[in-house]
Amino acid sequence: MNTGENGEKLALTCKRRLVKIIAELTNRLAYSEGFKNAARKKPADFTRNRKMPFEEVVLFMLTSAKCSTQCSLRRFFAALGKEVSMKQQSFSEARAKINVSAFVQLFQLTVGAMTENLRETWEGYLVYAVDGSKIALPADKGLLAHFGSAGRGGTSPTAQASILYDVPNDIVVDALIGPMSTDERTMASRHIENCKGFAPGADKLFIFDRGYPSFELVEELECGGFSYVMRARSKFSVEIDAQEAPDGHAWLEQDGKRIRVRVVKFDLDSGMPETLITNLTDESLDVATFKKLYFMRWPVETKYDVVKNKLQLENFTSRTIEGVEQDFYAAMYLTNVAAAAASDAQPEIDEAREGKNNKYRYKANVNEAIGVLKDHLVFALAEDSPRKQGKLIQKIIDEVTRSVTPIRGDRSVPRNSTPRKCKFHHNRKANC
Repeated sequence: MNTGENGEKLALTCKRRLVKIIAELTNRLAYSEGFKNAARKKPADFTRNRKMPFEEVVLFMLTSAKCSTQCSLRRFFAALGKEVSMKQQSFSEARAKINVSAFVQLFQLTVGAMTENLRETWEGYLVYAVDGSKIALPADKGLLAHFGSAGRGGTSPTAQASILYDVPNDIVVDALIGPMSTDERTMASRHIENCKGFAPGADKLFIFDRGYPSFELVEELECGGFSYVMRARSKFSVEIDAQEAPDGHAWLEQDGKRIRVRVVKFDLDSGMPETLITNLTDESLDVATFKKLYFMRWPVETKYDVVKNKLQLENFTSRTIEGVEQDFYAAMYLTNVAAAAASDAQPEIDEAREGKNNKYRYKANVNEAIGVLKDHLVFALAEDSPRKQGKLIQKIIDEVTRSVTPIRGDRSVPRNSTPRKCKFHHNRKANC
């Protein structure tokens, strides 16, 4: 093999390190006394020898098993080579001793690792899409009392979730879940505050759908030095509605304060008019550019598809408030690990198809990547030998690389106006 080939192989190896970095950090954190001490609710929790010690409870939950808990536990212990049996009630008691903050910290661990290693931008900006979604919860009176329900007179427990999504780098950088009484703009404001510590000094651009524009949110973004593009609904501003030019300016006014915004208008492919407001004043960014920029946010919609349908977030493993929150952040953790695995596999996927004249570029199949992680990730997270862990990670990446799907751009998928409200309302899991 010549020097150039060696260099290419080395580059691929370096690319693959992202999942390994996350696995190493997770192992180091999960098995640390400091983490356990901060995560447990009482000093006496997890002090005696148990069938399932603290770190194994955490790793088990990160694998996001969705069949019956009893079946999942059996498989988990078999995977670790332990001849142990544990009842579902015992596991439920163990997880109840762990603060939700532990899973938030593990999720944030993936964010830190990915944002340090993935820095793709648009015109020099880190691009963040903000989007909320309703999360159907198990039918439980306690959950209904805490989270509320969707719609007037609703009786099905429902939570409000929101994510801040780094579009070019496929990273969920912030995630929130709360009662339905917490509106999306409030959550967006929390995202803005939380992201101030990400990539200090970098230019950041936020993209919002039409439910978000408000004077308060625009003012917060302006004061924070952030750029934004918002889809404005009709009647949000009389001055904006009256503008006929495709590219102009308008004033937003409230309580004696004024903010000047750029207003961009165009027609969608369906013929419906669309209006955007922004503080990007660069004249080289024309209407066509803004149209493409706004639709860059579409992957945040598909990310919810991954979380809800492929990871089966709404198939919760608990009927308690804390259990729901634990499951939510465990799903966010696995979502980012799956994205990291796909990123690590992409150079090899591209290399395998080089010169084949395929119509489309190919990427890792998300369904298969998640399946591979559920089967093998626990081994890598529990392994403290760097060499053995590296081999396990390599096995994961190799399997992810083998299952690909074409990247078809410019597709239009109509929104389902009558989606099924809840797939897992009664949480009756299969013993398989």
